[in-house]
Parts: sequence; C-alpha cells; structure tokens
Amino acid sequence: MAALRFSLPVLSAAAIMVALTAAPALAGDAASAHTSWRSCLGRAYVEGAAFTGRDLAADAALRSCRGAETAYLAALSDSPLLDADDIAQARPDLVARARAALLETVSGPRAVLR
Repeated sequence: MAALRFSLPVLSAAAIMVALTAAPALAGDAASAHTSWRSCLGRAYVEGAAFTGRDLAADAALRSCRGAETAYLAALSDSPLLDADDIAQARPDLVARARAALLETVSGPRAVLR
C-alpha cells in the first residue's frame, strides 16, 4: 500500500484554499481575480489554438495573461494567513495546473498550422 506524500507546492495550494475560506471578503477578491485570470487564459488559448499547436497556444496564453495572474496572486497575498513565500511556492503549481487544464480543453477549432 502506497503512503500518501505531499509535495511543498501542494501544501501551499492547500494553505491558499484555507486562506480563501477563512476570510470571506478576501476570498471574494481572490475569487474574482481567479475568474478573470482563467477567462483570459481561455480566450487566449482558443485564439492561439486556431493557428498553432495546443502546446504553443497554452504557453502563449500563460504569457499573455501574466498581468491577470499577477493580480490573482496579489489578491491571495492580501490574506493574513499567507505570506510572500507561500505565494512564491504555490505559483509554479498553480501555473502548471492552469496549463494542464488548457491542454485538456478539447472543444474549439483544430489548429490550422502545425
């Protein structure tokens, strides 16, 4: 039987979720910023995927939505339960999960150029 192991970024992501549920006003700001970031990623990905491969489109979407990502992380950092180190540790995992979610997107036009 395999033992459960958690990596540091997963624990940081869990700390973020605790912070979001602990402070309703901050959670609203962070949730709004998260929604804006995800919307930006989705639009940029669909536009890019129409002309390039999915991997290139996902990378380009992450680059073009960096401002929205920064706003989301800034909203998270306003929580009294998180500090800058927690945010810095969680960022790579959050970005990797967002990229994986984009690549799982099946709907939308197929790439014209490959």
